[in-house]
Amino acid sequence: MKDREFLLLVCLVSLTLIFSNFSLFLKSIASSSFLQPPLKQAAQQLKLEGFRQTEQAFWNQIKDVNLDQLSPPTEIATLNSGELSPQPKPLTTPNPQPTQKPISSAAKKSVSLPPKPKPPVEKPYTRFLFVGDSIMFDLGVKLQYNLRKTYKINNTKLDYKVSSGLNRIDYYNWYNRTTTLLKSYKPDVIVVLFGGNDGQDIIDKNGRYYPLFTPGWEKTYQERVERYAKLLSTSSVRKVYWVGQPMSRRPRYNRIFSVLNKIYGTVSQAYPKIEYISTWGTFASGGKYAALVADKSGKRRSVKINDGVHFTSHGANIISEVVLEQMKKDKIVTIKSKPAKSASPQPKLTPSSVSKSPTQKSAQMP
Repeated sequence: MKDREFLLLVCLVSLTLIFSNFSLFLKSIASSSFLQPPLKQAAQQLKLEGFRQTEQAFWNQIKDVNLDQLSPPTEIATLNSGELSPQPKPLTTPNPQPTQKPISSAAKKSVSLPPKPKPPVEKPYTRFLFVGDSIMFDLGVKLQYNLRKTYKINNTKLDYKVSSGLNRIDYYNWYNRTTTLLKSYKPDVIVVLFGGNDGQDIIDKNGRYYPLFTPGWEKTYQERVERYAKLLSTSSVRKVYWVGQPMSRRPRYNRIFSVLNKIYGTVSQAYPKIEYISTWGTFASGGKYAALVADKSGKRRSVKINDGVHFTSHGANIISEVVLEQMKKDKIVTIKSKPAKSASPQPKLTPSSVSKSPTQKSAQMP
């Protein structure tokens, strides 16, 4: 009897221990090497079933939790790892750019802007030199007169040589003479006129002789013109006007002048300081020479003397008008306006300054 009670007590204690830690009991049975395979499978099934029930109970408890009442955790643990999840990077906000306030009109007025640089003031042209052969004498006299009368320019110089030119430099060397004039007079403007005596055969610098109008003649004469143009262009002179020959009533001179004018114009284009002034059609009408030509005032008179080369006073004045008109376009000369005369102030009339007639005086007497 006692053995039965003892056995019953042992069974009760064993059952109590088994049910108190049932999962451990199943794990030990499942891992036992003495248990038969069917029993092992049954024990494993019971183990999994118990785990599912425990897991289901866990999720049911989570569902019952009110997440809105919980404060957000500062750190979240990673399941089954024991490591903390990486902290989120703080949001970087760009530095606020200072907003530019609109500038008021008063502030704009108060801001002082740097003054704009003034363009350089060009020095006026005050010294004029006229060089050439005897034809330049007639033209130069009229240029001097018109510059003085119209433009108030008195500092002028006329230098001419009869029977000279750029052909017979053995007779008169214009290179040397012009160099002397440039150094002594220091002109701002030079007016050049050659050609009246250059229609003859020529000898070049090597002593070779070339008849008029041959290619060698044209080449040699052009070299003379280029040498003279270079002399003027490299000097201190500021502007050069090379005046071409106008048409003549003599066919021989027309042929000579047309060749010379072409050379003068071609060479002048290569030098910025030099401007060629064509006067070929100034004494022409319908493409032919006109002996009588009107000036700006309308006076119609003869323009050349009987030799067909030199100007009359009227003709020289017309050519000078052409030259001065070009100078005016180039702003070499300007007409100086006279200052307006201010009206003299009228004296104020006072009773003491008003003269009275005898009748007025007698009327005031008692």
